[in-house]
Amino acid sequence: MSIRRLAFSSKKLRGIPRRLRSLRKWSQSYTSKYPTISSDSYSDGYWNIKIPVHIGLVQGRQTNREIQSVCAQFMIDAAYNIFQAKPKNETNTRVTCCIILPEMFSSELCLFTSEEYFNVQAQPGSNYLGKKTLLTNRSIIKEWDLNLPNGFSELGILRSSENEDGEIYFSEHWYIGEVARKIKI
Repeated sequence: MSIRRLAFSSKKLRGIPRRLRSLRKWSQSYTSKYPTISSDSYSDGYWNIKIPVHIGLVQGRQTNREIQSVCAQFMIDAAYNIFQAKPKNETNTRVTCCIILPEMFSSELCLFTSEEYFNVQAQPGSNYLGKKTLLTNRSIIKEWDLNLPNGFSELGILRSSENEDGEIYFSEHWYIGEVARKIKI
């Protein structure tokens, strides 16, 4: 099983093919497996698990777009495996993955159990996460040549917020999965 690892040195990352195989196995481990979610594990209306890789594999000077796109595809595949295993009675749960740039190490699989919390994350406007605007003229699926499974769509959000020094920080949050707006009947 893959684990998350920070880098405390600038040594060259070794074993990239092995690390990618491990991430593929992690993605496949969700085949026919829907996470058991206790009420304690999603107090904010969602369950998540971060991408289980060494930080140097997905961000920093040692990675490249090709490696990042392979990792993003495995995240999408894991989300799709969970989506396919989702019980029929889980109609109020959204299965997604969120690819975050430039800090891809923060990327995660997400199950949103609250429509309200999904909207806090993915609806344009301002809140405690900062200012959020839609990335309407771009598609990470097209830019990175990713495969978008049937039943999935993408939603790009540009977040701008201030850090503790008052500097503006921008990040892209690409939600891929069950992200289409739900229509209330």
